[in-house]
Amino acid sequence: MKNPPLEVNVVRAVEHSVPIGGQYPGRAVGSKEVQVRARVEGILLSRTYTEGQAVAVGQPLFEIDAAPFKVALNRAKAQLAQANASLSAAKRRWQRAQELIKTNAISVRERDDTESDLDFAKAAVQLAEAEVQAAQINLDYTHVKAPISGITSREAVSEGSLVGPENSLLTTITQLDPLWVNVSIPDKLVLGVRRMIDRGEFAFEEGSRKVEILLGQDEPYPYMGQVNFTESAIDRRTGTVQLRAIIPNPDGILLPGQFLRVQLHGLMSLNSIVVPARAVLQGAQGSYVYKVTEDNRAEIANVTLGMEAANGVIIEEGVKPGDLIVVDGVARIQPGAELAPKELPVEESPSNVEPQLISKSIDVENSDTEKASDIEGDGK
Repeated sequence: MKNPPLEVNVVRAVEHSVPIGGQYPGRAVGSKEVQVRARVEGILLSRTYTEGQAVAVGQPLFEIDAAPFKVALNRAKAQLAQANASLSAAKRRWQRAQELIKTNAISVRERDDTESDLDFAKAAVQLAEAEVQAAQINLDYTHVKAPISGITSREAVSEGSLVGPENSLLTTITQLDPLWVNVSIPDKLVLGVRRMIDRGEFAFEEGSRKVEILLGQDEPYPYMGQVNFTESAIDRRTGTVQLRAIIPNPDGILLPGQFLRVQLHGLMSLNSIVVPARAVLQGAQGSYVYKVTEDNRAEIANVTLGMEAANGVIIEEGVKPGDLIVVDGVARIQPGAELAPKELPVEESPSNVEPQLISKSIDVENSDTEKASDIEGDGK
């Protein structure tokens, strides 16, 4: 008896633009992390903030014993007063010398000496003023204030300790809004983008630097981020390129050190044939799919896989537009088997932004990616 045709689901190969990129691991870090240090030596009298709480820029954090610095400031002010008094006396002597020289009552040398004394007195006043400023700065340093807004860590030393330039770390402040997310991009994506650029098959949207953060069970983070740095070399230990994205964090949902999943947006592959990943099989000769012939028979087609896309994987070679590709029921098929195909609609991912074609270069971030590809090629 003749076996009935196998019922399978198929899709028709169609060329269209599809987003690429995928999800990659990332780790959040503070966009600014500042170590608060003591800049003068003294006894730490008090801590004026709550550990682990948010502080604003300029907010007082610690108080260092200011008594020795007040004494130093008063001494410097007294020396300035002495210098001003000496300057006044030198000015009076210079005025008398100018009158006496007119009647030859003094020699020219005496007049010149008087003028030199006046110059020395002016310089002494400037030096004393500088000493007052230095003493005032040291006194101000006894009030340790927050250099940035952010979240404080634990205090490194307790009240009553002697702090100074040699033992100066008091606490750390981390800025949480915005945050940075470091992302590791595999070199396969970098090289794939490079090949598509050479073939004129790559495009980007006007928001191509944007990234989306996924939390927990694929829960999207409410704010989009943007790539602001791309490493210019491939890490030889991991085979990845490092990207950094800046993410708004006004609600403090993300924390430094948190592991995240990052979705790249805006990268497009033009005129690509995409099939669902479940349709691709692996054999001794490499990757292959089952095509449906004109007489509804199963035929093996060896394929060259490209990058992952939103709805499957890009087929670079082995499939032509219009071919019917089996996507469901492939485990029951043998080459030449008679099929009863049921065509499914093609899943497309239209973009709301008109893509811009790239010829040989892309923007700043992707330009760095090209450099990374060159370095990796030289290394291999």
